[in-house]
Amino acid sequence: MYARSQFLNRIGQTSEIPQAFEISKASSCFLIDQKGNTYVDMISGFSVSNIGHQHPKVIEAIKNQADLYLHSTVYGEHIQSPQIKLAELLTSCLPPTLNQVYFLTTGSETIDAAIKLCRKATGRFEIVVCRKAYHGSTLAAESLRSDHDHNQAFRPLIPGIRFIDANKISDLELINSKTAGVITEVVQAEAGVVQLEDSYLNELRIKCNKTGSLLIFDEIQTGLGRTGSLFAFQKTSVYPDILLSGKALGGGMPLAALITSKQLMVHFMRQPALSYISTFGGHPVSCAAGYASLKVLFEEKILQEVELRKDLMIKILHAPAIIEVRSAGLLMAIEFKNESLVWTLINRLYHKNILVESFLFCPSALRIAPPLNIPIPILEKTCQTIIETINELNT
Repeated sequence: MYARSQFLNRIGQTSEIPQAFEISKASSCFLIDQKGNTYVDMISGFSVSNIGHQHPKVIEAIKNQADLYLHSTVYGEHIQSPQIKLAELLTSCLPPTLNQVYFLTTGSETIDAAIKLCRKATGRFEIVVCRKAYHGSTLAAESLRSDHDHNQAFRPLIPGIRFIDANKISDLELINSKTAGVITEVVQAEAGVVQLEDSYLNELRIKCNKTGSLLIFDEIQTGLGRTGSLFAFQKTSVYPDILLSGKALGGGMPLAALITSKQLMVHFMRQPALSYISTFGGHPVSCAAGYASLKVLFEEKILQEVELRKDLMIKILHAPAIIEVRSAGLLMAIEFKNESLVWTLINRLYHKNILVESFLFCPSALRIAPPLNIPIPILEKTCQTIIETINELNT
């Protein structure tokens, strides 16, 4: 009780009803509380723990780097091998135009950096974004939210933001010679796993090419194998000018990245120099963890088994109360007829030692996003318990 009271009294809160789960240990797909109760993590810390918690190779990499050095100076001044190794491995898996990496700390920072970069590179002002998209919580990222009731308290926001509907091709007419960049997810996560259609993405790419606007893909939630490919856009024929990554990139450590061409990245270097700077961006311990995590994805062939686990889940997740199950790999939304069922279900499953969550812009859907390498017997049993609980609540 002491830790809970101090958590509420000393730690800044984000809501009036925090979960207040007191964690003592984590391993694989499990979180363990102070009383020794084991919970199945079916959200991966909001798509952070893609290879599970405390992977031995990641822990080893963290310890080895911590023995050498921690912070040396601000980002971009010293040559640091953890940054170079991770950048080389990342870019080797991407189209040749995505050949330089700017490491940061959080996904929100990459949004800020992308806005600055595309405005500076094009000399233009307007940014086009999709409605029902979440890109972060800094003032710039907050300005990209279409739910104005939420960001009303923070106004004035940054100007020049225009909103379009995802998958609505006619809205692409709003992209014009004033548009510096278009920021979009390939899979809208917080909208309840809404995939952008190939035809729409192709038209979007054509429109950006025609107007000279930069296309930015926010893959902060969907990257690093979550959808079954390293990045979701790699399942399409469309490449971005700028790619944003975060969350799972650091293997559980704080790390994010803006990835683009050297031709575009030079705009951060001059007129003025230091156009974007970060004290802790690309922290060597985080980069070492990220490199180890990415190697695990490949060496343990985790990507190849994402679809297997997805198909298994879809086979089990059927109940009269469910309208639809939408998925992009192991990012899954279970849509219900009754919106009020979602929070009741989250609470009931918590008491059955299963951690699930909701979506910001789809309150009628349950979020499920387990570690990509969750053991299949655990996954089967957990999905069966979810269905049993849904049926209990719906009787």
